[in-house]
Amino acid sequence: MNLTQEQLKIVKEMAYRLISPELIAINLEVDVYDFKMALEADGPIRTAFFSGYLQQLIETRDALIKSAHNGSNPAQLELLKFIRDLNRQMKYG
Repeated sequence: MNLTQEQLKIVKEMAYRLISPELIAINLEVDVYDFKMALEADGPIRTAFFSGYLQQLIETRDALIKSAHNGSNPAQLELLKFIRDLNRQMKYG
């Protein structure tokens, strides 16, 4: 599946806004199955989608960390979960 640069920009922007792949495909008027398959393969569609998604994830985590450092107990608990999960994934804890 090939998308134009403008379509890839839309993919990135919609992923940033946490829109599902199915709805992104519908918005772009492309086959949903083909789009989802393109997300699983290395290429510009996968890169655009995860670039937008990760940008949102980073900003959200930054806000969570800031809230935790400012004394928010729920944010601190959530942050500890992230740390434990990462430690398990990295086999360091």
